[in-house]
Amino acid sequence: MNFNRTPTAGGKGHLLALLAGAIFPLGLAPLDLWPLIPVSMAVLVWLLEGLTPGQAFKRAWWYGVGFNGVGISWVYVSIHYFGHTPLWLSVLATALFVAFLALVLFAIPFWFYRRCNLDRSALISFPAVWVLVEWSKTWILSGFPWLWAGYGFIDTPLAPLGPVTGVLGISFVVALTAVLLRQLVQRYTVHQHNGQRGRTALALVVIWGASFALGQFQWIQPNAEPALKVALVQGNIDQDQKWDPAYRDLILLTYKNLTEQAWDADLILWPEAAYPVFHHQASNFISNLNIRAREKNVAVVSGVPFWQWENERSTYYNSIFVIGAGDGLYHKQRLVPFGEYVPLEQYIRGLIPFFNLPMSSFTPGRDDQKPLEAKGLKFAAYICYEIVYPELVRTEALGKDFLVTISNDAWFGRSWGPLQHFQMARMRALETGKYLLRGTNTGVTAVIDPWGKVLAQLPQFQEGLLKSSFHTVSGVTPYMHWGWWPVLGLSFVLLFSGMVMGFGPARQPQERPLFRK
Repeated sequence: MNFNRTPTAGGKGHLLALLAGAIFPLGLAPLDLWPLIPVSMAVLVWLLEGLTPGQAFKRAWWYGVGFNGVGISWVYVSIHYFGHTPLWLSVLATALFVAFLALVLFAIPFWFYRRCNLDRSALISFPAVWVLVEWSKTWILSGFPWLWAGYGFIDTPLAPLGPVTGVLGISFVVALTAVLLRQLVQRYTVHQHNGQRGRTALALVVIWGASFALGQFQWIQPNAEPALKVALVQGNIDQDQKWDPAYRDLILLTYKNLTEQAWDADLILWPEAAYPVFHHQASNFISNLNIRAREKNVAVVSGVPFWQWENERSTYYNSIFVIGAGDGLYHKQRLVPFGEYVPLEQYIRGLIPFFNLPMSSFTPGRDDQKPLEAKGLKFAAYICYEIVYPELVRTEALGKDFLVTISNDAWFGRSWGPLQHFQMARMRALETGKYLLRGTNTGVTAVIDPWGKVLAQLPQFQEGLLKSSFHTVSGVTPYMHWGWWPVLGLSFVLLFSGMVMGFGPARQPQERPLFRK
């Protein structure tokens, strides 16, 4: 095999693209083999060189199939096991979802990449395209911002970029690393002197060293006042029992008994939809718990489905509220397609069991809701899926003392989905420079510090109570000031520059094969 020449546009190249895409998710949670991410991307850079736009379309699609087929195959768990969809139909639905994402997020963007000859300026164009594709995941078809390159580097020398540029800035550097790796290999396979290879290697060292050096800056400092004691309740309620009326009293008793062990805390956190009924249906239980919490001067924060009559119709929200030594009600803004609402509901509701899940008719909340308060502190709340939207988290976190996210990842069983979700939550703490409390039904329940490190956590799939503490902080990270807009602006400028450079003649290096097959 000649690593300077692109494989043929046929089966060999497509198979390599499929395999390259498949190793990318191995760099994310739970395996965390992060060097595989830039290697995967470097292979994609190589595989796209010299192809026609049509050939690049097919090759990038195969890369996307491997990428999503390994990275998000866990959606099958919720479709089949909890959506009660037949096995064959669940496999088909998952395959169609993977194929569609490969089309929209890989085939089309990299068709454009080759159509505009952006591979001639890959050093600036590839990182720009990659970042803009990741950004598009936050809004295309209501958004599915999963499997971003930057998340795999939260425990590496690139982590200090998080509070400066956000996760997209880390993704940019990872994509740039991939292009430099490709160039380093290429310069070993053509007649170029050691100085050119040395400069490429030096560029890698400088980029990673500068990123690591950012860790010397202390953007925030924990305040000196006493830490707040917290108790996070993990009920570990089986998803098949969650909405079964026969288990309602048992579920509430589980949370009540765990809470009785936590009255020495300042804040008690229950997970998403901890109440297996609507808020008004549990009013007596909530009232009694509120009295108890006030007596103990403890804030109790919990997720609950919420119903109200609004605009002459019934409206349903996925919500979080505070009782006891606190106050407030928040309705979730970003809903999960098919899980919390059904697109084109009038046409597809009822076609398969998955389209008729319990609690799948929610309405998104407004974007100007009042902040929640606990023990005199304001905090930003995010329900499940919302924590994976960096800009939503940033804007809601402005002026808040700490962050809370609640979730019910039981929908995804023992797959990689919950652990990928947890990794993204850690990045939000790093970006915002604030403590993050994460309460879940089946895990991962944890307390995360402003540097993205896990202070305490409970094992998955175990009923339990996590006791820990946290501080408020002083200071603001650069990312909280500017968000992801500097990275996006740079990416658009580099993309335009690459398009201009694409009109010029291509230079062909003289080849000296390193390997042949």
